Amino acid sequence: MAAALACAALLACSFSHSSGSSSDSSRSSSDSSGSSAGDKKAFRNDVSHYTQAFVEAGGEQQQTFFSGLSDLARKRGVSDWEAEPSTWEAIGWGLGRTQMNGAQRIAYETAWASGDAERESAMARGFANAR
Repeated sequence: MAAALACAALLACSFSHSSGSSSDSSRSSSDSSGSSAGDKKAFRNDVSHYTQAFVEAGGEQQQTFFSGLSDLARKRGVSDWEAEPSTWEAIGWGLGRTQMNGAQRIAYETAWASGDAERESAMARGFANAR
């Protein structure tokens, strides 16, 4: 199990590192949004891949998963990722790319959304769109 989680963590670093661009270092500190539209799109793609890798590696620790998401957001310059419905949709998309069934999806959604119906709905949309 520890090896599987380490693999998922490495994949998260690999996704975010390999998809970085030279524009990261030239981003102006006066950018009020904290990230460009391209960074946000890349972040959503990273989230989807990270979610899929995390689940397929057997990851079950919610804190480990969220910590990985925070790392991806920080590397992409995305602030307040938790408040963005598109993040939760990307998580659902990643879940949909796995071999899990509907009951497993609901278990992840329930655990990760912590009772937030909007987050659960966004994950369900992403899951459906991935299938």
